[in-house]
Amino acid sequence: MERLVIASPPMATPATAEYLRRLSEQLVAAQRPIRILKSINWGPRVHELFFKSACRELPRPEYPALGFDLKAKTKELRALRAQIRGRNPVEEMLRQKCDEFVLVAEMLAARGTRRFYEFSRKVFGDPRDRFPDVRADNLAIARLWASRPRARDEDLVLSAAQAARMVHQICDPLLGGQVKVVVRTRLTANAAAGATRITLRKGARFSLRQVRALAHHEGLWHVLTSLNGFRQPVLTVMGVGLPRHTESQEGAGIVAEYLTGNITDERYIELGERTIAIDMAARGADFLEVYRYLLARFPPQKAAQMSERVFRGGLVEGGAPFTKDAAYQRGYCRTFNFLRASLEQRDVELVRAFLSGKMSVDDAELVRDLVDDGLAVGPVYLPEWFIDIDRLNAAATHSVTMNRFSLPTVSRYYERRRRGSRTPPRLPTRAVAVGVDDEALPVTADDEADSE
Repeated sequence: MERLVIASPPMATPATAEYLRRLSEQLVAAQRPIRILKSINWGPRVHELFFKSACRELPRPEYPALGFDLKAKTKELRALRAQIRGRNPVEEMLRQKCDEFVLVAEMLAARGTRRFYEFSRKVFGDPRDRFPDVRADNLAIARLWASRPRARDEDLVLSAAQAARMVHQICDPLLGGQVKVVVRTRLTANAAAGATRITLRKGARFSLRQVRALAHHEGLWHVLTSLNGFRQPVLTVMGVGLPRHTESQEGAGIVAEYLTGNITDERYIELGERTIAIDMAARGADFLEVYRYLLARFPPQKAAQMSERVFRGGLVEGGAPFTKDAAYQRGYCRTFNFLRASLEQRDVELVRAFLSGKMSVDDAELVRDLVDDGLAVGPVYLPEWFIDIDRLNAAATHSVTMNRFSLPTVSRYYERRRRGSRTPPRLPTRAVAVGVDDEALPVTADDEADSE
């Protein structure tokens, strides 16, 4: 990557830093009244009436007034964008962030219309989006997750208040005592995170594993990256997120659950079914159809809650869902691949840069350059999975090792053994172990390219 150059003077001159910080602070201030979930979440009364109708009538959500005037906010953001005149990666990133906030504001102003979905796709993507770095289908991965075996030992033994205390105990030492954990009624998900606060839904029940997962996802990822971002000396916008950060931010939260051993297939199943439900709604299924689909897989209250996540802000009649939850598969896979690729290259500092605020994995290299140039600083707060770097490296080693094996080939081998076949399985001539794919073997001096 080319070194970052704004002008002929050194990158981190006081004038340059002051200019960029002023722009960043203005952008942070301009976005404050734009609150996505607060603007589209349904009140508990909506579900009460839905169940009162024996789940036969479409919900009729009513949304609160927006905390901003669309015309004035759009004008403010575009005027700020016009101030950013430089042709360099940092100022281009700030311009993109202005554009992104305009899209979000327009999306919220379009609540309850088909245009809401059009804006949602631009901001968060679509269930059927493909990966930019590998040939993979997001919806296919969602279906894979949804097909996994159900968890057997997820007893929901803790109330929201008990869970809140446990989450605080786990997060507080690693976040310098700056995190608050509260219980509130108006919440669609069981948990949500702000810059310094984690909110749990009143009435929700949790298993011990779910509480630990919440702590690492909401507190030791979402809150942690916000705190690191707002501590930036220049680009404080990293506290609210660089452009396109949602996919990596949500995906890394799930990766954190996995790396700390606090995830089960039940979690993967729910995430997969959310994306499938969004795809159903995008293709015309209404709230009742999606609810009945999910009801075959989850308890009634859970199915209704998941359906709300799909239809909030959009059309309950179908054809215009909220697509944010479709980002989890791409975010999870791309973040995990980013981590293992960085560790394979012995580039721990690139991972450290990724922890410095809310960003896409695609922006980590730029942020590392900014640290080198004095316009950004590394993270103050570190997640548990990064602190134990030996365990993280071991997880990466396990992953790259098992990538050398084809699961279908291994499965066929054991299936033949179960059938008692007397014919030994035929192996590739260069295989070093049962089930190894020829194309997946380590590269030798005669190989033209690494096929991993």
